[in-house]
Amino acid sequence: MIKKTDPDIIKGYLEDSSNLTGGHADGVYLPESEAEIAEALTKCNSKKIPLTVSAGQTGTTGGCIPFGGWILTTHKLNKIINIDKEQKFAVVQPGVTLEELEKAVAKEGLLYPPDPTEKTATLGGNVSTNASGGRCYRFGSTRNWIKRLKIVFPSGEKLDVARNDKIQSSRYSLLVPRYSMPKTKNSAGYFSAPGMDLVDLFIGSEGTLGIVTEIEVALAPALQETFDIVAFFPTEEQAVDFVEESKKAEDKEVNFYEFFDENTLQMLKPSFPHIPAGAKAAVYIEQEIVEESNKAFIDYWAELIEKYGGSLDNCWLAADARQKEELAKFRHAIPEHINELFKQHHQTKLATDIAVPAGQFKEMFEFYRNALRVTRYASLFYIKFGHIGDNHLHVNLLAKNGKELTLSKELVLKFVRKAVELGGTVSAEHGIGKIKHDYLKEMYGDAGIKEMVRVKKEFDPAYILGLNNIYEKERLAA
Repeated sequence: MIKKTDPDIIKGYLEDSSNLTGGHADGVYLPESEAEIAEALTKCNSKKIPLTVSAGQTGTTGGCIPFGGWILTTHKLNKIINIDKEQKFAVVQPGVTLEELEKAVAKEGLLYPPDPTEKTATLGGNVSTNASGGRCYRFGSTRNWIKRLKIVFPSGEKLDVARNDKIQSSRYSLLVPRYSMPKTKNSAGYFSAPGMDLVDLFIGSEGTLGIVTEIEVALAPALQETFDIVAFFPTEEQAVDFVEESKKAEDKEVNFYEFFDENTLQMLKPSFPHIPAGAKAAVYIEQEIVEESNKAFIDYWAELIEKYGGSLDNCWLAADARQKEELAKFRHAIPEHINELFKQHHQTKLATDIAVPAGQFKEMFEFYRNALRVTRYASLFYIKFGHIGDNHLHVNLLAKNGKELTLSKELVLKFVRKAVELGGTVSAEHGIGKIKHDYLKEMYGDAGIKEMVRVKKEFDPAYILGLNNIYEKERLAA
């Protein structure tokens, strides 16, 4: 097996998109097979050496950043093993990227529907955090599309577990965490549900229970033609109400609704100068057209947009591949611009990943708006954007100094507590990692964290895997 101990090589594995610093490791394993993963695991397990899994390094919570021990990267486990066009599934190794899988299945007239924004993310990383994206509104998160996983545990034991293998029928029947999960998309802590499948325990476990070596995913028929539109509105309230009314109609195959607030539009305007003057919010919609003509769809959207103060004349419509690519660039430009602001001004970014149940979204949205207007927080630069179809917005706060950082942390905690009060999740798609422990405690309390630790100890009794992911490593000694 390939092993690297050169500090310059190790340094390349000490970052992701979280801005977490201070990581360090003694070396990096680069396995090329399941057997080599098992070899690395059993060696570290026997000597109680911490081992952190690294994949595409696109995470936002520091999950792949080690603080001691060794790193195991899945980069070389990047084979698409099989695509079954008739049965609509694919089998891949964990280092395969979303981009690679999507291109491969598209050639077969198929689609892998989960749509995380970062296409260089790996399938293993997506399983680790139960990742999702805009199309989660229609198709659900990664969890919904996992048919089977192969996993190696620190002991070297291997498990091949398929969808519909019930945890109650396995040797792990007592390991269902004893807490209730929110009725939303969720990527916070170990999965728990009555009658759950065993495979679900490992999806979203953030590299703390075992290492996934093979993934079987379900596929769908490729989308037919889509109708893509960005609609601009004179107020945020009108944009939200527009989405709320549209979602009530059940005869439309909408893949996603994405929201952009005024500050987001202003941040993007230098790169997209044709954003209409006076626009205070925008909603980006992708709808699959399942009929021959899209005229009826255009009429529907035009009427609804105008009802909430917009105008079809100011909308951006995409009728061909080039135009759709331009709209996609607009949608995906937000993280790039935020990171650029961070680098230019040496700012510290804090971001929420909150989703709430459908009936609670407007209350959560108004809580955001009212809190951000409070004089105490008036100096903070923020943007609100994201997957409004799933009642899931990201509020990003960029602190320019220590005082603003303190205020930002204070404000995010207020958001988290409100979300929990409304039955929501503190992490809808990015996981907890090493930077959101306090938020998870707000959601589940100490008793819930103890349940997760109980599960951890069954699979990793030497406590080597993913230390400080999800919960503090100190909790393992309790």
